[in-house]
Amino acid sequence: MKKSFCLILIFIISVTLYGLKKDNNGISQEMLKEIEASFKMDMHAKFAQNALAEIDARKIVLNREKIISIDPYFSNKLESQEITNQESTGRCWMFSSLNILRPFAAKKLNVKNIEFSESYLFFYDKLEKANMFLEEIIKTKNKPLDDRYVEFLIKHPISDGGQWVGVRELIKKYGLVPKDVMPETYSSSHSRSVNHVLRLKLREYAIKLRKIKNIKKARGLKLQALKDVYKILVINFGNPCKSFLWRYKDKDKKITSLKRYTPKQFYKEVVNVKLDDYLAIYSIPTRDYGKLYEIDLDKSVYDRPNLKFVNCKIETLKEIAKKSILGKQPVWFGCDVGKESFSKKGLMIPAIYDYESLYNMKFELTRKELFETFSNNPTHNMVLTGVDIVNNKVKKWLVENSWGKKACKNGYYHMMDEWFGYYVQEIVVHKKYIPENIIKIFKTKAILLPPWDPMFRRK
Repeated sequence: MKKSFCLILIFIISVTLYGLKKDNNGISQEMLKEIEASFKMDMHAKFAQNALAEIDARKIVLNREKIISIDPYFSNKLESQEITNQESTGRCWMFSSLNILRPFAAKKLNVKNIEFSESYLFFYDKLEKANMFLEEIIKTKNKPLDDRYVEFLIKHPISDGGQWVGVRELIKKYGLVPKDVMPETYSSSHSRSVNHVLRLKLREYAIKLRKIKNIKKARGLKLQALKDVYKILVINFGNPCKSFLWRYKDKDKKITSLKRYTPKQFYKEVVNVKLDDYLAIYSIPTRDYGKLYEIDLDKSVYDRPNLKFVNCKIETLKEIAKKSILGKQPVWFGCDVGKESFSKKGLMIPAIYDYESLYNMKFELTRKELFETFSNNPTHNMVLTGVDIVNNKVKKWLVENSWGKKACKNGYYHMMDEWFGYYVQEIVVHKKYIPENIIKIFKTKAILLPPWDPMFRRK
C-alpha cells in the first residue's frame, strides 16, 4: 500500500515539475536583442524599405539583363492557329488538350483556324464530375465525416480542374462540336458562380445520401440530384446538342454545303485521332523513377480510368518533348506557371525576379526540394509548339497559352530550358515519341496514389 502511494506521489510530482518546466525554445529577450542587433539600416536597406513602402516588390526586382537577353526566334516552330481564351475559369487542361487536336482538324478541313466548343465539353465535365462525387458519397456513406477520404470529397465536390485523361474520355463518350455550334456563355467563361451553386446542391444531396441505408433508394436520390445538376447546367451553359447542321469557309474561300453531324460523327470525320495513343509522362523527384502511378479520382468520367503516368527524370521529358515537336506534333504539358514567370512579356526565366539583390541574401531550392516543400504545384496546362536548338542544345521552348492574344507575348510564353527543368511536372505525347522501355512500364501494375496527392488537379 505504501509502495503504491509512493509511486502515485512520484508521478504527481513528476507531472507537476514537467508542467512548471520552462520551454526555452521561444524567442527570449536575449535572443530578440541578438536578432535586432544583426540588422543594420545601411543605404541599401533604406532604399529597399522606401521602395517597398510604395510599390509591389515584383515590379522593382525584374531582372532587366535577363529580359533583354532573350531573342524572339525559334529554330523549330509549328504552324500556329488563333490563340484561345479560357477567361475566368480553370479550364486550361481542356483548352490545351483541344489545342493539340485543332491542327488535325485544320488540315482535314483545309482551314487556317478552327476552335472546338469548350463549353460543350465543360457541360458534360460538370455533369460527369457530379455523378462521380455522388457515387463516391454513396460508397463511403458508412465512414465518418472526418475520415480523410470523405473529408476530401466534401471539400471538393466539383471543380474546373482536370487532366488530359478527362478530355480523352469526354470526347470518346460525347464527341466534339465546333465552337459556333455551342458558343461560350458568361457562366461557362466565368465559372465561379455556377461552381458555388453546384457545390451547395451537391453537398446538400451528400448529407441526404449518407442517411439512406437502402442502396436502391440512394441511387434514386442520386438520379434526382443529377437532374437538378443538369437543370443548373442548362440554365448556365445552354442545351448541348445531339446533332447539328454546320458548314464552313476553307482556305480557298469556298463555302461548303450544310451537313448534319452528331458530335461523335463530327469528331470521327474531322479529327479521328486515336486518343489512347497519347500517354502521360511525369517527373516527380520525390517518387521513384521508372514506375507507373495512378491518382485516385483524377479523372472526369466515373466509369473510366484514372490518370496514369510513368515517372521519369526531367531530362527524359525534355528529350521526348523535343522529338514530338521535331516530328511536327505539339506537346500538352503541366507546370507551376506563376513561378519565376513574367506574363506581361511572356517570359519564363529562372531568377527573372532578382530578390537576391533586393534583400542581399540567396534564395536556393533544388527541383527536388521544391517538390518536398510543396513549392512546385500543377497550376496550369499549356502547349509546347516550338523549340529553339542552338549548337545542338535546347535553348528555349515556345508555349501556346489559353489566356487570349492580349496576354503574354501575343498569347505565347518563351520558356527557357532551365525553367522547364525547375517547374514542368508533366507532358502528354503520342506514344511513337516515347522510348520502348517506358512504353513497357505502362503495361505494369500501377501504384495507386490518393486523391489528395499534390499532383491532383482540383482548381
